[in-house]
Amino acid sequence: MARGKTVLATGVFDILHTGHLRFLEESRRRGGPGARLVVVIARDKTVRKRKGRNPVLPETQRRQIVASLKPVYKAILGREEDVRKASFFLGIIQTVKPDILCVGYDQNDIKRFVKRIIAREKLPVRLVQLPRFGLPGLNSSTGIKRRVLNS
Repeated sequence: MARGKTVLATGVFDILHTGHLRFLEESRRRGGPGARLVVVIARDKTVRKRKGRNPVLPETQRRQIVASLKPVYKAILGREEDVRKASFFLGIIQTVKPDILCVGYDQNDIKRFVKRIIAREKLPVRLVQLPRFGLPGLNSSTGIKRRVLNS
């Protein structure tokens, strides 16, 4: 039996919600039957640099929670170097060897960056940007944090 495609998805996954779950389910589905979904969890340092604040849950807990989800084959921590350096994503792509790389609706900067790397390195990776999933106000960790503070 032939092995399915490897799909790579990335994210912070702080305060897990149904939008995250649907994103991961759809990412795996894009790989077809037997797909293996590998999820790269953003490091705490990366979150601080990109968002200007710490995540609520530390990276090891976020990785453990995502790894336990049904659609996920494996969850790994991202690299500690700057995500704006080509070596960051190139290293992950070379390690995981995905057929498909899925990014979220709010990852336009990462999408552009990875698209350039894939083209420059002539990598056989299909880049897919998925839409937003979940109910408004409950489909982002930031929205959920606001809701908790206001209740």
